[in-house]
Amino acid sequence: MRFRRLVNLPLAAATLLTALSLTSALILTTGARHHLVVAKSNAYDSVIAISRARAVAYDLNADESRYLTNPAHAAAYEQAFLDKTQVVARLDGATLSTYDARLAAAADAHRADHAVVRFDGFLGAELRNITFAGEQEAAERVLTAFQQYQLDDRKIRDLRNQGRLKEAVTFNTGTSPGRSNADFELLSTALRDVLAVRSPTPTTNSGQEPPQPPAWR
Repeated sequence: MRFRRLVNLPLAAATLLTALSLTSALILTTGARHHLVVAKSNAYDSVIAISRARAVAYDLNADESRYLTNPAHAAAYEQAFLDKTQVVARLDGATLSTYDARLAAAADAHRADHAVVRFDGFLGAELRNITFAGEQEAAERVLTAFQQYQLDDRKIRDLRNQGRLKEAVTFNTGTSPGRSNADFELLSTALRDVLAVRSPTPTTNSGQEPPQPPAWR
């Protein structure tokens, strides 16, 4: 038996709508996957790294103070300081006596070419995953502040080894510019600024732009 109608119009229309729906779903799924990558890999992972770096920094700062106040366990606290330093910016095989020079060389190479990151740790992970506007500058301020804080630590240890414990403690606890605690506060602020770039305050109902991260002090 033959039918005169070659095309079933309702069936054709339904088929076309199905095809359009599948295409639209594929596009939406691809877009959602992209946003998930940005949210997870490009944003969340670095937020975790910087948050942990900030926590470790506070811990190693405490080890530095314990090194001065508990001479019986000074060697253990010195090693703990180095271990946590390596967690923040890892340079394999570096000791406290070689760390500053190696970090300076790696930092200079990175500033010359942002694609070059010759250290690992939480800070290395962040510098390899720059995503948002202003993040590179904020992350480099962390690197600069971390370098200065490490230099302060070596001065503290040199003073103690010279028998100038009171001067070492004064420099360690000093909050005036150029003292260790002041430079540590700059490091803490720089880490917080990176988190502010990666976790901006939402736009208000008035349509105004969200506030900018705190200025570098």
